[in-house]
Amino acid sequence: MDEPTILVVDDEQTLADLYATWLGEEYETETAYGGAQALSMIDEATDIVLLDRRMPDWSGDEVLDELRMQGYDCWVVMVTAVDPGLDLIELDVHDYLTKPVSETTLVRLVESLLVKDRFDCEQVAADEAANKLAALEASLDVDDIVTAADDDPSGRLETPHAERTAEADEAARRLTELYSDDPANRS
Repeated sequence: MDEPTILVVDDEQTLADLYATWLGEEYETETAYGGAQALSMIDEATDIVLLDRRMPDWSGDEVLDELRMQGYDCWVVMVTAVDPGLDLIELDVHDYLTKPVSETTLVRLVESLLVKDRFDCEQVAADEAANKLAALEASLDVDDIVTAADDDPSGRLETPHAERTAEADEAARRLTELYSDDPANRS
């Protein structure tokens, strides 16, 4: 059996090379230092793409859209310094990691994706929804906002907290609808 192939895409060459080194003992790894290069390298043998979101030539979102338009159905994980927003719900990614990322986290994620290859599509969709919700919740950092609001007698931080909580609630509602067992809720 061939080793799974992972394409690491990041305009920070040192970081892309580091991720490839971490994964290179177990998997076939390739690196691309920009979106255009990534699109020229991806092929049917690519199993997983680790994709930076903010790159100077093509954004990760543009690369993702293009590879999906070309019919590639490989696993895609955003590995980026960009905190996710509600747009994450619509992104056709399987997971979203916010930098910095540890070797252990990256290796475990790749292992879990390769195991999921054998599972039911509905379970994979549910896992993707849970991953997206966890990424959104982590980016909202509601506990930090609450703590800051408690330390702010002016009350100026209460409104952002309420807005961020409402944003998290809306994201959870949309993910629940999107991945519900009821086909009528799916778009």
